[in-house]
Parts: sequence; C-alpha cells; structure tokens
Amino acid sequence: MDERRERRERRVAAGLDDLDRWLRDRVARGLAAEDAGQFDEPARRLVDAQAGALAGQVRGLASVPHGPDRPGALLAEYALLRLLVHAHRRPDLPAPLRATVRSRIGFTVPREDVLSDGERVRDRWCVVGVRDSAQDQLVTRRAWLRGRGGRPALVLSFAPPGRPLDDSLKAGTELDADLAFYPAAARLRALVAERHTEPVPAVPDGTTIAGFLAEHAAALAADPWTDRWPAVLTDVRLARTDADGLAALDATGDVLPLRTTDPWPLLSLSGGEPITLAGEWTPRGLHPLAAWHPAEGAVTL
Repeated sequence: MDERRERRERRVAAGLDDLDRWLRDRVARGLAAEDAGQFDEPARRLVDAQAGALAGQVRGLASVPHGPDRPGALLAEYALLRLLVHAHRRPDLPAPLRATVRSRIGFTVPREDVLSDGERVRDRWCVVGVRDSAQDQLVTRRAWLRGRGGRPALVLSFAPPGRPLDDSLKAGTELDADLAFYPAAARLRALVAERHTEPVPAVPDGTTIAGFLAEHAAALAADPWTDRWPAVLTDVRLARTDADGLAALDATGDVLPLRTTDPWPLLSLSGGEPITLAGEWTPRGLHPLAAWHPAEGAVTL
C-alpha cells in the first residue's frame, strides 16, 4: 500500500472513531431534542476524514420525518451507522461484504477495474425507471434496470447542477447488453460494458408483491445498509388507503404503499385496470417511476 493510501486509511479510521463517539453521545443524551442542524458538524468532520459517502448518510439523517416515530427511526439509523463503523474495523469480513462496507464509507472502485474485473452479465435489460436527486452540489441519476433473467441492476451517472446527465438509458426501453457489476455483497450497481443492440420499447417482466418482498429481504440479508431497491410489479391495481394515500394491490390481495405527492397521473393511466408498475422502494414506501398499460404503453411518472 502506497503512502497516500495509508494516510487516507488512517484518516478514515480516525473519522469513524469520532463518529462512533458522537453516536454513543447522542444515544446517551436521548433523542427527544434532536434537531436537523446538529448533523452538519459530524458530516463535515467525515468529509475532512475523506469518508464522503458516510458523510452523506449522516447529513441525510435530517430528512427523517418529524413526529412520534422520529426517535425510533433515528435510533434505527444510528444503529446502522454504528454497525458500519464496527464492520470496517473487522479484518475478517468476507471480501464481498468488505467491498460493500468500504463503498458505503466512501472508497471508490475505479471504472476501469470494474470493466476489466467485475462480474459480467449479458441479458436483455429493461430500463424500468430513472430518478434524479441533488446533494452536495452534485446531481445523481439512478437508472434502474431489470434483466429478462430477473436480475436487477443500477447504473449511476453524476453531473454538477445545470450540466447534462447521461440520458442513454430511457425508461420503457430494452437493450441487449453486457453489464459489469461492482464488487459487493448484494451486487446491484453496474456499468454498461457493451451494447449489442439499440434500445427498443418493451414491457419488463415483473413479480408479485410477495415475490418482490422476498427479493428485497434477500438483499437486506446480504447488505443491511440497502436503502433503495427496484420493484417491478405485474397486474396490480391502484387502491386508496385508510390514510387517504395510494397503494398497489395485486391479484393475491397483497398491498404495497405508494409514496407519491400526485396520484392522479397513475389513477388516470390505470382507469381501474391492472398495470405493470415500476418504482424505487425505500423504507417509506414505493416511489413510482414508470407504468405500462396494455393500451397506452409506457408512461414515465
């Protein structure tokens, strides 16, 4: 290991020790008086320690919804952060899990290493949704894919605000391609290594709600820090919930809550009929990204 890498490893280790002390202090003092601004300082210290991805997770604690459930939600997030700290200290972790831990902290794998050494999977990949988010003067585009073999994938692209992002992966299309996957315990993030065809319109293969939840549970078992996962549900109808929200209801009667501020595009598309629905699943529900209607085709949301 060269001197620069050793220096960074020491800085990251010291930053994680500092975060561990901060977490123990927050729990000892109680969570009732937590406020959003208090996460800025520990996040800044992690940036100084060159643990940028972890800094983003700490800063993201400010978005935990206020209300009676907030202390419990914060405690769960603190537990996951502390688990990450202690996992980093263990030299005996299996290589895939260690790759996940280092990625969550902020260590990156060079693109050329992924293309040369990453697991390659050729399939017909359906682009089931695209979502942009902004953080720390950077816009991230998440393109969610699902292979005809059932495997999910995530292709990320980044750009400063106002600069164009990669738009070669459009929701509602399918391409025959090789993906190269980043090392991880639950391999999801990938690069498009080689395209064999041009994208064409297509409807993705999906699953039932129970099938999706089983897939997500397996991902969580491999990577407990999984915070987003793609869902593609087939033959679901839309239903109103008791809280006047919206949910997906499949043919078996299972229900999955949807997280959307404007339900009308989905309601008008479905018209009470079954649709294929794709979205980004988080602990707060499913954020719809695209839907397919037998007569209307693909509609991005």
